[in-house]
Amino acid sequence: MKKILSLFLTLAIVIGLFVPAASAEPTTGATTTEFAFLVTSDLHGQIYSTDYSAGYEASGTGTTGLTRIATYIKQMRAKYGENLYLADLGDTIQGAPLTYYYAFNKPEADDPAMKAFRTLGYDLWVPGNHEFNYGLGILNRQMDYLTSAASGKETPAAIMAANYLDAQARAADPNSWKTWKNYKPYEIREFDGVKVAIIGLANPNIPKWDIPANWEGIHFAGIYETYKHYEAEMKAQADMIAVMTHCGMAYTSEAGDLAMDSVKYLVEKTNSIDFVFSGHEHGTKVLSATNTDGKSIPIVQPNTKAKAIGQVIVTYDKATKTATLVDAENIAMTQRVSGKTVPCYDIDPELGQILKPYEEATWKDYMLQVIGQSNGDYSAAGLGTAPSAFMDLVNRVQILGAYDRTGKNTPNNPDDDTPAQLSISAPLTSGSKENLIPKGDICLGDMFSLYRFENWFYQIRMNGKEVRTWLEYSASKIYENNGKLDIKGGLTYYDVIYGDGFSYTIDAAQPAGSRVVKMTYNAKPVTDDQEFTVVLNNYRFNGGGDYVNYLNSHGCNFKANDPDRIIYSSQFDMINGEDEGQARSLLVNYIKEQTAGQSKGITPNITSNWKIINSSSAKSDDIVVLYTNDVHTYIDNKTGKGLRYSDVAGYRDDLLDTHKNVLLVDAGDHVQGTAYGGMDSGATILKLMQTAGYDLATLGNHEFDYGMERALAIAKNGIVPYISCNFYHEKDGVKGANVLDSYKIFDLDGKKVAFVGITTPESFTKSTPKYFQDSNGNYIYGIAGGVDGQALYDSVQAAIDAVKAAGADYVIGLAHLGVDESSRPWTSKDVIAHVTGLDALLDGHSHSVVEQELVKDKAGHDVVLSQTGSYLKNLGQLTITANGQITTKLLSSVSTVQNWAVKELEDAWIAQIDGELGQKIGSIDSVLGNHNKDGKRLVRSRETNTGDFAADALYHLFLDQGVDVAIMNGGGVRNNEITGELTYKKMKEIHTFGNVACLQRVTGQMLLDALEWGARNADADIAKENGGFLQVSGLKYEIHTYIASTVQKDEKGVWTGGPTGEYRVKNVQIFNRATNTWEALDLTKEYKLAGYNYTLRDLGDGFAMFKGAVNELDYVMQDYMVLANYVQSFENGHVTGYKNIDGGDGRITFVFQKAPAADSGPQTGDETAIGSYVVTSTVTLLALGACLALRRRKTQK
Repeated sequence: MKKILSLFLTLAIVIGLFVPAASAEPTTGATTTEFAFLVTSDLHGQIYSTDYSAGYEASGTGTTGLTRIATYIKQMRAKYGENLYLADLGDTIQGAPLTYYYAFNKPEADDPAMKAFRTLGYDLWVPGNHEFNYGLGILNRQMDYLTSAASGKETPAAIMAANYLDAQARAADPNSWKTWKNYKPYEIREFDGVKVAIIGLANPNIPKWDIPANWEGIHFAGIYETYKHYEAEMKAQADMIAVMTHCGMAYTSEAGDLAMDSVKYLVEKTNSIDFVFSGHEHGTKVLSATNTDGKSIPIVQPNTKAKAIGQVIVTYDKATKTATLVDAENIAMTQRVSGKTVPCYDIDPELGQILKPYEEATWKDYMLQVIGQSNGDYSAAGLGTAPSAFMDLVNRVQILGAYDRTGKNTPNNPDDDTPAQLSISAPLTSGSKENLIPKGDICLGDMFSLYRFENWFYQIRMNGKEVRTWLEYSASKIYENNGKLDIKGGLTYYDVIYGDGFSYTIDAAQPAGSRVVKMTYNAKPVTDDQEFTVVLNNYRFNGGGDYVNYLNSHGCNFKANDPDRIIYSSQFDMINGEDEGQARSLLVNYIKEQTAGQSKGITPNITSNWKIINSSSAKSDDIVVLYTNDVHTYIDNKTGKGLRYSDVAGYRDDLLDTHKNVLLVDAGDHVQGTAYGGMDSGATILKLMQTAGYDLATLGNHEFDYGMERALAIAKNGIVPYISCNFYHEKDGVKGANVLDSYKIFDLDGKKVAFVGITTPESFTKSTPKYFQDSNGNYIYGIAGGVDGQALYDSVQAAIDAVKAAGADYVIGLAHLGVDESSRPWTSKDVIAHVTGLDALLDGHSHSVVEQELVKDKAGHDVVLSQTGSYLKNLGQLTITANGQITTKLLSSVSTVQNWAVKELEDAWIAQIDGELGQKIGSIDSVLGNHNKDGKRLVRSRETNTGDFAADALYHLFLDQGVDVAIMNGGGVRNNEITGELTYKKMKEIHTFGNVACLQRVTGQMLLDALEWGARNADADIAKENGGFLQVSGLKYEIHTYIASTVQKDEKGVWTGGPTGEYRVKNVQIFNRATNTWEALDLTKEYKLAGYNYTLRDLGDGFAMFKGAVNELDYVMQDYMVLANYVQSFENGHVTGYKNIDGGDGRITFVFQKAPAADSGPQTGDETAIGSYVVTSTVTLLALGACLALRRRKTQK
């Protein structure tokens, strides 16, 4: 029995020599074996399955991540055992918050990505180009950990970069192939007796993308040169050769030499490679290239962000020493189910548990950190098809990040100390939120969804043709999708261009390559040879998105990464903190700066000017009327809170692209107001209006300020048509024919739209009444008004009836009337209420902001009333829809391309006038103003410091002539706030009319009547204005507003006599310079009065009481020069005093209620108890008088 048992055991042992032991490794036969390669690449930090744009609550629920790939790896490991090779091809760390946070903020911790590789048993890691973004300090730390000795379940991985050579050794010996950090260039791995040489080739273009400090000590060899160096020795040792590389197919080499970095070139120039795994390009397919033997070699590109894992399974016949099958594919990690993307694999519990503490710390200690505030919602709507506040934010950050702000980064190069003119960017966002940045707190983690890539920026030079061609390539991606514009291929490869003064229009109906139908810079068409400084990210500059290829195939000569174009790279800023120059860091810093500044956060304003149109689409039948009023020649918009004529014209141009019928009209007061009008009596303003496309205007009262001859020249200029139904010729007090056409009718595609022009009867007094008279003082021109307004109403009704009879479908009043109570019965509301047939009235004169108000006409029908305010702070838009509905709106800004012809004329005129009047004459620390804190105008109803200043200037001018009093009408003081440097131009802002100083001898009675006339509307309500309200110098007085004004005037609003009742002006006192005391006004005494011809000579504001006064000096000096002369009387031209805008120096006292009778008995004379608005300061006024006397020593200019 023992012998039999021994025989069986011996037989079993013998048989066992020929029968292989059971194994997890698959076999296909006695002479064949099967082994597998699994390769990830371009994970870009996606090691934990989280969509970082979805918020902390969604942590770990993402559809992709190394934690899901790990499940597939373990399945394959169970199948193939030792016959599985696992590698990663780099770009591992950069791109996600988790890996970013631990790279920069947790140097003491094990790197989470390297830990994952060690836990899963990765055999190889080839560094990617983005590994160098963070600097060698971080990269060395990560590599040292990856290659460190095994610990627990963690095993080391090899690092291969055969073409990364030791720079010092190469410098000493040009033939040295000593590798960087002595990493092995390749390894021989045996799979069941089959030897495979695996070589790692890294990307050699790092010097083009990163600063020298980030790759110090490395010499970068080409991948073809390197492979050929090792080819023979690998072939001698191995049965197969596999290439693992972070280089792409590179049909166009990023290095400029395909031998440097093209996998396709490498395969096509050799015959020894069996398969390739290729990273860098984020390719999603298995490609191939034909080698020199005519054999097709598979090239596997394993996608990006853990969306797939590349796989090659080799079936190898050991007997013939050939691979009978090389099965290459990408194993997708997601699939579409019922229209949704879902994961194919669960999260590996072991790796998920290991990485979870990293993920939690990333959120709580980093991502949820508040970095600033948003003052509004940054909408995601229309991103790419219309200007976006978010894209404007990104482009602003790019411009501000791509120049040497401190001058210290490149101290020897001043060329890069200026921000670029333009910025190019694609909407590199992720997620699908309604608002990309919601109003409220902004967290640091938000940056990863707002800007997905860790790009940096170059400021480079491009010419106009290159910029246009760049836009053409972007525009070629636009298509119509179910009636809406969409972008082919998504937004990542679609660029918009931003820059102050830069604008463009894309017509989607035109053929690709000819879609940029308008491109301007500072309103002028861009020429092909025009040079620009432009910011773009490193990816685009490298040729990413195929823009460079497109440029070069369309007549441009643009070399990717051309060093001769570079002005600045934000990589310079990485020296200060390794990552300071990258996109997200720049975005974070900008948000922090804005939150810490006056704006207290970022505000979603759209400032870019571009649009996409479709010229094949039908234009709207709506009739649009754009309207302005009371521009007063404010053409420069220095405050930034209004428009310019070039904006208005540009907006009109835009509307004409989409609407059949667009009109542009003005409701008066457009040629006078600033030096831009006064220097040539409005001639350039008319040219601007003509160039802007104005179709019609009406006369405002200030169109008469340059005299009747000039007013008629303006109105009949043949440039812009003017209409007025109530401006007429007059003879012997009898109304004659109208001076201008009463109306104008536009026939707009069969609809007749009529405009009736209406001019305020206040033009007599708010301009200069003498302009309406002949040399004998007889009125030869009239403006229908009437004491009760009936003459005005009749004129308007007659014009309405006439246009109705002519077949008008719509009647619009184009009026300069206003809504101020002081203008009654001649307000626009009065007119509407007393006529029938108006559909709308576009108003002016009162500077009121009325967007849309419905006012009942005489028949009870609603009439739309609108007024834009003044100074082009708003543009009005009236729309008549196809069904006849009329609406109005006001636009304080327009997103449009400025009309270049108008802007060119504007800029030239502004520069000319600023040059002529911009000379500094002095300075002031106080703020000269005429409005209260609520922005309400004061100077026509209250004393202001500018009113005091203007009156004092007149007083000072005639000191040597013994002046007693100076008066200044409030309507002649026009400025907004003025402080700091004083120039002639700023004096022109105060006095815009060009009136001339005069000195007269008048009686005390005349003075009292003038003060009474100026105070006739004075009330506790500052809105009850009067342009003739008198600012004074050398005089103080009280206004008792509880006394009703009974001053007498004619139907034209001109003074005819003092009050029929009690004077409301009391306690008038004159400063006696000889005695330095105040004295009561003597009605019979003669005083020397300084003023302007408008008030003293020409009946301006109705001041007719000075008839019979004796002229001492006439037409001495123009108004703005009077002010300049006064400024220069101060020491070094530094004006002192004038501290209070509201109330000035206290020269005018308001008494709002009558004082009760005192117990001591009845009051006598003018005695009152003052319920005062301002208590007069005698001390202040005495000091003022003394100061004025001292300034006599200054010689007048």
